[in-house]
Amino acid sequence: MWELELIPVYLLLSMWGGKKRLYSATKFILYTVGGSIFLLMGVMGVSLYGSNEPTLNFETSVNQSYPVALEIIFYIGFLIAFAVKLPILPLHTWLPDTHGEAHYSTCLLLAGILLKMGAYGLIRINIELLPHAHSIFSPWLMVIGTIQ
Repeated sequence: MWELELIPVYLLLSMWGGKKRLYSATKFILYTVGGSIFLLMGVMGVSLYGSNEPTLNFETSVNQSYPVALEIIFYIGFLIAFAVKLPILPLHTWLPDTHGEAHYSTCLLLAGILLKMGAYGLIRINIELLPHAHSIFSPWLMVIGTIQ
């Protein structure tokens, strides 16, 4: 369901955007799907770790502890995925093109819903599921937030 929100935005942008609408719609899709590959790898890694049967239930994964090195790898994968959606420097270059070419209603959809999904994922997955790695990365996230 996370990726289904890309289809309406792509269609709105490519049909009712400005002069460079196809370029910005393609850039939007490539960036967000590229970030979603890291999300897929992270979800698969978390769900496959330490169990005989793969499960995609995050409620059972919350209480599970991971080795610190593996938790950092999962954290980086999820962080890249959510940094594209949020967008965090330097993975934000799709945003000016998309907002510049989008119709105002599409901009409202982007700013009101899509950009918040990255922050929600960062809070819900990274902080809750991977607390040790988050304690390592949180000073760096504060620096990036201040620069941004």
